[in-house]
Amino acid sequence: MAGVTSGVSRTILRVANTKAALNDSSPWTAEHPNHWIPDPSSLQWGQQSVSRPDAGRDLQFGKMHVELMTRKIKLELSWSGIDFAAAKEVLQAVQPATFWVEYHDALKNARVKKQFYVGDRSAPVHSYSDGQRWYTTLSFNIIEV
Repeated sequence: MAGVTSGVSRTILRVANTKAALNDSSPWTAEHPNHWIPDPSSLQWGQQSVSRPDAGRDLQFGKMHVELMTRKIKLELSWSGIDFAAAKEVLQAVQPATFWVEYHDALKNARVKKQFYVGDRSAPVHSYSDGQRWYTTLSFNIIEV
């Protein structure tokens, strides 16, 4: 189970309200979380193409007219068997309307810092046995602004 302790691995994602805050390189401690959140069980990198409103197929000949405006990154994140305290920490990190994330980008093969917003979040409760409380999974997507 994950938890809010110094023994939890925190090497994949850093989250902050400002890009400048990601430059704080002090190590993670419970008193100073330094925006490192517990490592997800799964992180799926994706790139979405955003087309102009008039892009699409020509109805007469069926030819595709690509009108690419930009590309945006989408990260699909999930934590398996995460305890309530660690889930709270992760959810609070992505609570603002937008936030900055440092992560390893598959296309650039390097760590990058980009601004994101969060999609719908879900966390089904798994168990209350023996005083232990955790979620089966905590999952959500973050999408580049």
